[in-house]
Amino acid sequence: MSSSVQIRRTPSPGQPNGADALAVRRRYLRQRRRISDRGWIALWVTVGAVVGWLFIVGFAGLGH
Repeated sequence: MSSSVQIRRTPSPGQPNGADALAVRRRYLRQRRRISDRGWIALWVTVGAVVGWLFIVGFAGLGH
């Protein structure tokens, strides 16, 4: 009979070092990339909100 063994992954604190497996390093880099992507998205949303607000204020000022 074969028994299935589940491997539990514990998150490693901080940056991976040379002793960590390649999969751990790849996962760390992928997670960092996702965080930076979220930063760009947040920046674009903020810029869009400010530009939209300026248009609303500008049209309200013209119609006043």
